[in-house]
Amino acid sequence: MLETAGQRGGGRARRAVHQPSERIRWTGPEPTIHERVHGQSDKIAVDFAPEPAAPIEVQETVSVVLRRQVPIRADESPRSWFGGSPMMPENVPWPRSLSRDHPQRGEFPLHFLAQLRCSDFPEDLWSGLGPREGWLLFFVDPNSSGPEGDGQGYRVLHTQALGVERALPQDLGTVHDGTFSGPNYGYLEETDEIPKTWRRWPVDFVTVPNRLFEDENGVERVTPDHFAGTLYAGQEVSDAERPPVPDPFTERMALAVLTSIRTRLGKHPLKPEWNDEVIEGLMNPDAFASLKKDIPALKQTLEELRNSLQDDGDPGDEETEAKGERIQKLEVELRCQSRLAAVLDRYPSADSLKDYRDAVVRANHAWRMEALRDLENIIDQVSSSDRNRVLTKDEWPEIQKYLKQTRTSYFRFHRNGNGDFFAFEREISLWDFYNKNYVQLWEFVADYYVDPERRDSIPTTVSNAFEPYWRKLYDNRPHRVGGEIDALQSNPSAGPTDSLLLLHLASDNAMNWVWGDAGIVYFRISPQDLATGRYENAGAMLECF
Repeated sequence: MLETAGQRGGGRARRAVHQPSERIRWTGPEPTIHERVHGQSDKIAVDFAPEPAAPIEVQETVSVVLRRQVPIRADESPRSWFGGSPMMPENVPWPRSLSRDHPQRGEFPLHFLAQLRCSDFPEDLWSGLGPREGWLLFFVDPNSSGPEGDGQGYRVLHTQALGVERALPQDLGTVHDGTFSGPNYGYLEETDEIPKTWRRWPVDFVTVPNRLFEDENGVERVTPDHFAGTLYAGQEVSDAERPPVPDPFTERMALAVLTSIRTRLGKHPLKPEWNDEVIEGLMNPDAFASLKKDIPALKQTLEELRNSLQDDGDPGDEETEAKGERIQKLEVELRCQSRLAAVLDRYPSADSLKDYRDAVVRANHAWRMEALRDLENIIDQVSSSDRNRVLTKDEWPEIQKYLKQTRTSYFRFHRNGNGDFFAFEREISLWDFYNKNYVQLWEFVADYYVDPERRDSIPTTVSNAFEPYWRKLYDNRPHRVGGEIDALQSNPSAGPTDSLLLLHLASDNAMNWVWGDAGIVYFRISPQDLATGRYENAGAMLECF
């Protein structure tokens, strides 16, 4: 049974666990960063007796799954969230760290991962240890080979007050600099810079039992099979490998497509793809003659089929439909063979095909240059001062029509495994230079979805198509706090533990999180350090395939 906290109306009241009942009196100087965050200092006097020491090992009974809101509840402020900017008291510095891979570069600001409201944690999380007031905040260096638990490249903070949304440090880098494997930000290549924050996505807490499950193959797992359907009970969950590909509906999306076509068109010379060995083989007159098809025979076959369809065709009959499809194919073949015959009449020998190859190169170069000029004009017409401008109803259909109709073609000559020669017509349009998997328009949809000011720009049909996909769990691994780690390279164990899970983040397509090679990143802490708020002793690890 799942128990949810942080839903509409607020979470249940929680008792404070391991919190001092008396206030701390400061007797020393201004506290350090650790003291400001955690409310502790080496130079304080306390008005209460110390609590009993935390156990070395604890038996956990529950885990908290962090469920991204899909749909996002826009009418309430999020209690916990992934990405975006943290909310911290002004006297709490933004965490910085040395790089694991380049310590000589000095300290740099870490990237904000998540902020979790502690009052929404269930009482029995971490066996009752840890805070039930304030917020836990997590930071990481995403552009390193780690973290690997050595204290470099990550930080965990606990603040009692929420504070204000913090401005990003000026020297904060992008969330992915391309040094190591990770997410693909190619969709921003021509239109924007890679962001410095991840998407700000509100999350709810869902309490689940901390126990192991057998999967379909009888292997013990932390998460039961097809868990997304349970996590988002009553809502559609997609099992598609990729999200749907929408048509551009904003200027930014249209420019991403157009500029990617411009880039690819500029890099591809469209040269005929046949080698000198083919030319040498066509020196044989019989081989060259075999390239030409019997056009009169094709015409006769086509005419007979048309007459047969007219005389005996019964609309709706399967045989009639099959004849109609064959007629269409023959019409296409006849036009192609007629164009080939014209080429071979103009270039009537294997030697002259070399001249044809040179002519194709010149013709395609001229086509590319004209197409590039046209693309520049379209890009100028589309561009405005507002990249998030919603396109007019006919704007993209007209652009798409032009891209599909602007085409060139030429013949390639080949020899198959049986030694037979044949010609193949390559026809290519500007639209063919649009690589949907590289441009990734679905990432723009997610960017707009988490932005309250731009969410309404998404067509309803697009939102309805994407929400089931965003509910999907990558490799059936949810984000979680507490309980057994859902590891990739070790077997789970639900027994007593001396290392508690502060946060487990899986790879997540909706967040564009890819930890290493589709892995996980997790934070752990000992029961003693959790009980005393020594989060500087927490460890973090990257685990991937």
